[in-house]
Order: sequence, then structure tokens, then C-alpha cells
Amino acid sequence: METYEILKALTDEKGVSGFEGNIADAAKKLLSPFCDKVYENRFKSVIGFKKSGNENARKLMIEAHLDQIGLMVSKFKGDGFLSFVPVGGVDSRILSGSEVIILGSEKVYGIIGAKPPHLSGSDDKDKMPKPTDMLIDTGLSEEELKEKVSIGDSIVFKSKLTKLLGEEYCSSAMDNRAGVTAILKAIENVSSSPYDLYFAFASEEELGLHGAYTLAEEIRPDLAVVIDVTHGMTPDTKDETGVFKTGCGAVIGRGPNFDSGFADNIIAIAKEKNIKYEIEVASENSGTDAWAIQNSFGGAKTALISIPVKYMHTSVETLDIADIEAVSALIKEIMEVEIDA
Repeated sequence: METYEILKALTDEKGVSGFEGNIADAAKKLLSPFCDKVYENRFKSVIGFKKSGNENARKLMIEAHLDQIGLMVSKFKGDGFLSFVPVGGVDSRILSGSEVIILGSEKVYGIIGAKPPHLSGSDDKDKMPKPTDMLIDTGLSEEELKEKVSIGDSIVFKSKLTKLLGEEYCSSAMDNRAGVTAILKAIENVSSSPYDLYFAFASEEELGLHGAYTLAEEIRPDLAVVIDVTHGMTPDTKDETGVFKTGCGAVIGRGPNFDSGFADNIIAIAKEKNIKYEIEVASENSGTDAWAIQNSFGGAKTALISIPVKYMHTSVETLDIADIEAVSALIKEIMEVEIDA
């Protein structure tokens, strides 16, 4: 499949943290042709296994998280209105005016409304409303709404994969369906590997790396490569540390959260194979599943490779598809060579 086709198939599916059923099913379907075994564990993470055929082969885990940020229904407010709470690090600034889909017994479309500025007092106009002060307007009667929606149902932003100029695309859930896409594309292209390969798509990363902790304990890899997103550069962030221009290629992590020898080997592979890359420094916890994997069971030698995404944790997360392909090419090369790390 083309990179675009994989990315579209994944971003079309919904899977708020803790509600990953649909996206897990899609990931299993895409993984199955390339693995000896594919299954979903009790924590709704997806694992694909491919044996190398080599005796005493080391375990290499390539991991990305499946879940996305979203909302959850907290209360019926009458007249077709709903209260909600965030699930994960939702940017409150983008909520007002957003279109949403409530995933009840059937999909219910709604909008997050706000009091018009004409009716707001002068003291309120410059205040950012909190999510707990906002309401979703469904346009349904209370009776109709309660037939379709229950307290605790998940809510996603309404979006679709949209091509911008050049090779940039936007959608919600690029964090981290882009990482899953890169792994799936790499699996298609790998010839053989000296490792027993584990492809792991974790649940509940956005809530605190939950799925990665359980995956690390279950698989106990010798080496682990985590694929996630990092901050894409915009005019108002170009002077910030830790932002990368879209189109720059694979962003390779260095710092105490990662094995330095493993990171150096990956950088050497990128240089040798002429894969575009940049270096990202993480002086402490990277905030990614790499932290959970490095610090679980006896610990694994862990690396992080990221894809720059602009407007993270909004409904218009934007990336350059060439960066997914650069990361995918790098993953393929890592899987095919015995790394002395």
C-alpha cells in the first residue's frame, strides 16, 4: 500500500485512549499479512510477531502508540446539550467552535458552542473558557439523545485526512497514526531480519504511557525502537528548542532516556543509507513510550525516532508525508542489520 493509503486507513478510524477497539482492529488487519502471529492483549494493545529463524535471536520491538486524544460525555444538560471532560492533553484553545462526533450506540454529530461575544460581559471576552464550562450542542431532543448516547461515551473531533500544498497533510490523530504508518510501511519493505521482531501498537499513551508499560513487561525486548511525533516548526515557534521543520526527515533522540550506543548506531545507519535526519535532545523523560519501555522489567536498550507534526493535539495536526517515509526507511534498515548495542 502507498503511504497515503495506510495513513488514511488509520486516521479514518477512531480510538480515544481507553476506547481503542476500532483502531486496534484496523491495525491487526494491516499487520496480519506480514506476521507469524497477530493478537490484541488484555490492555487493547496490538502485537505482531515475526520469528527470524535464527537460534537465540535477540528480540527487537518496534513500537508506536495507537490511541488519540479526545473527550468523554460527562452529563446530559437538557435540550440536546452535553457536558464533557477531556481525555488526554486536549488543547482547550481549539475546543470552542469545533465539530465533534459522539461515539454512542450510533454516531451523533455535534458542535462545541460558546456564548457569543455580544452577550458576554467585558470581563469575560478575554477569558478562555474551561472545557467544564463548555457544552456540546447535538440539535436532538433530550429523549432522542438519550436513546443514542450514554454517560462515558467517547467523543472525537470531526476531521478527515486533507492534502495541503506540497506534500503536507492534516488530520486529527496524526499523533500517532503517523508512527503506526511508518512501521507498517517498513514491514512491507523489509527482506529479512536477524531479530525476532515484535511490532507493538500501544494503548493509552496519552494518559501516561499505560500500554507501553504492559507491553514491555509482556515482550521483554532486548532492543526497542519507539516511533512517535515531535513538534513541527511554525513561524511562531522557529526560535524554540525542540521544534523541527516538516520535511527534515527522521528525528533521532539523544539523551538519558535512550541508549547512547543504540542511538549512535541508528545515526550511522541514516548517514550510510542517505536517509535525511535531525537530532532531538531530551535531557530527562522524553514524554514518550520510550520512557516506559526503558524503565520496565530489567530495562531494554531503547531508541526514539520521531516525525515532526505541527499543531499537535488539535484537529488539524499537520505533517509532511516524506518524513513518514524517511522514518519508515530508517526502521527497515534497523530491522535488517545486527546492531552491536
